[in-house]
Amino acid sequence: MKSALELALEKTDDLVDKNTKLSPEQVDAIDETRKEYEAKWAEQEIVLNGRIAKLQVEADPETFAEHSRQFRDEMNHVRDKIYTERDEKLEKIRQGTG
Repeated sequence: MKSALELALEKTDDLVDKNTKLSPEQVDAIDETRKEYEAKWAEQEIVLNGRIAKLQVEADPETFAEHSRQFRDEMNHVRDKIYTERDEKLEKIRQGTG
């Protein structure tokens, strides 16, 4: 008797067009791209958190609260930009054009 996982995998295999399977090179490129963009985000997060920490030491609590929100918004914007760029690159790799 097959497990639920085995049955689910068989169903997904039937749904996936055989031409959409990724080559080993594409899988490697996707892994490398993900690592690259995780590193980019980590670097930016460190820089932005450093700016927040510096401001916390130098500013009064009210000013810090205001600027902290601005930095968090900036962090969200930077993260979204990095991950959007990553996703576009991943899609090109999947299509075989990247």
